[in-house]
Amino acid sequence: SGSGKTLLCLLLASWARQREIKLQSFKIGPDYLDPQQLSAVSKRPCRNLDIIMCGSKWVKDSFYEFGGSADLALVEGVMGLFDGLGSSEEGSTADVARLLELPVILIVDARGQAASLAALVRGFRDQDPQLELAGVVLNHINSSRHKNLLEDVLAGIGVKVLGCLPNNPHLDLPSRHLGLAPAHEINNLEKRIEVWATIAESNLDIATFRT
Repeated sequence: SGSGKTLLCLLLASWARQREIKLQSFKIGPDYLDPQQLSAVSKRPCRNLDIIMCGSKWVKDSFYEFGGSADLALVEGVMGLFDGLGSSEEGSTADVARLLELPVILIVDARGQAASLAALVRGFRDQDPQLELAGVVLNHINSSRHKNLLEDVLAGIGVKVLGCLPNNPHLDLPSRHLGLAPAHEINNLEKRIEVWATIAESNLDIATFRT
């Protein structure tokens, strides 16, 4: 939580919107604020995927029905990758990824990170061999030197970097005590979508995200 999952999804949804690509977004769990924002950007209702409340069959049926009507499907996780009900993984992002056989993109808050990043990412990668870690997006990169350093660190453990998001005021999302603010409280949303699409194009490996 707080690493930038919603931000990354909004960037990708903005990129798809600007290129008139139909993107169906999903949100794991019962959250409603993140889906509001993804719905507003993509112009398609974001659908929740909640194994605990709705069951595995419903989650699979919903994903394939709504995702099948779009060009691309994008699933935003919930909390940390393995955080589920209580101390278990039930209902977690990993649980849904296994159920739907989806690759996982890990987004990491890279502030203050150097060689220790390898230990963090290796832990997530090796926790469950059933999961496919397609790559990592690094958030809060403060310089080219920082970016190059962290790319070298992850190359050392064979993990692909799919993007580096800079410290940028355009990437600040309004928030409240419950988390993100509702979509209607985002000022100048259409202008933000243009900026977010440009940032996505410049800082993310879009080709890999599309595969």
